[in-house]
Amino acid sequence: MVRSFWSLLLCLMCLGDPAKAHPHVFVDARTGFIFDDSGHLRALHISWTYDEFTTLILFETLSLDKDGDGFLNDEDRAAVIEGETNWGPEYKGDTYLEVAGQDYPLGRPEAAVVTLEKNRLEVSFELPLSQPVTIDSTPAILRLYDPVFYYAYTILPANDGQKLPEDCYAQIISFEPSAAESELQQLLAALSREEMPTQQNVGRLFSDEVRLTCG
Repeated sequence: MVRSFWSLLLCLMCLGDPAKAHPHVFVDARTGFIFDDSGHLRALHISWTYDEFTTLILFETLSLDKDGDGFLNDEDRAAVIEGETNWGPEYKGDTYLEVAGQDYPLGRPEAAVVTLEKNRLEVSFELPLSQPVTIDSTPAILRLYDPVFYYAYTILPANDGQKLPEDCYAQIISFEPSAAESELQQLLAALSREEMPTQQNVGRLFSDEVRLTCG
């Protein structure tokens, strides 16, 4: 079961809910940058923490915590990891890195970990770059967004701070809507769950970003 199928299940299970449709899943995200010993950026650290309602539906869908003790066992964590990190070939994990003004290819998730905290599932993993790259005074830009804006990501500071080389600095730039973007958000929110936005890659318009500068 892959993440795109989970999205379909969430949609189908909520058809009777009158709540607005876009976005429907809310994710607190944290990011990190992993450098090799030569000072090249080699991977990203990504974590997704789902809202309580989405967590509840995922518990029901995957039959997690069968013994009802309130904790995840190894079987539970394996089921979540399979669904969250076994991506299809076209899926980019809603994670987009721009280096020197160009999209930079990323690999597939590694070293995934699942935790449950305050009734919210968190999935974290490393996302290797296709090859290590030097970051200079031109910022690398990391964005997390769902192109169709069914998922909404809010990027928060890392819990343990950023462990970066001494000459590197990462800054979160939170999305602040213009009047036109606020109007578009209202139009998207009015869509039914069966409707999808007609504008291509609309989620990018509302994305937070992290700017990484070195040197």
